[in-house]
Amino acid sequence: MKNLCSCQCRKSQVLVSGEPILRFNCHCKICQKVYGKPFADIVVVQSKQVSKPLDLSIQFTKHRLPPSVNRGICSYCQNPVIALLPLAPFFGLAFVPAENFPKGFQLPEPKFHSFYNSRVVDIDDCVPKINGYLGSQWAVASHFLSALRN
Repeated sequence: MKNLCSCQCRKSQVLVSGEPILRFNCHCKICQKVYGKPFADIVVVQSKQVSKPLDLSIQFTKHRLPPSVNRGICSYCQNPVIALLPLAPFFGLAFVPAENFPKGFQLPEPKFHSFYNSRVVDIDDCVPKINGYLGSQWAVASHFLSALRN
């Protein structure tokens, strides 16, 4: 299965194959700034699930020192398209905004809220809230690794 994921103006696109591995909501200050929202609704896949080369209209920027996520923004509408996190040679994660998936595609439910201590609004749901850098990083890594084993 392949999904053409695109930004809001549809000029920047990436092709994602296979099933998403994880979905979570990130409340970190960087996501708040990049997404222009209180939190980012993120779908995680392996980098190898994203077809290369990526669209040339995507501008990549790192917002902190390595290891860091390389965030791709559409040069036309300035909305997030994809973010990449290389973890080892030939292995990494790709983060795609949930809203960039095609309408009607069945996404998994979010597993947790990360960096909840940085929230700008309280979220009243039953999804676990993870605070702090280490806890949030551990939540992503452990859920991702658990999904790979299944």
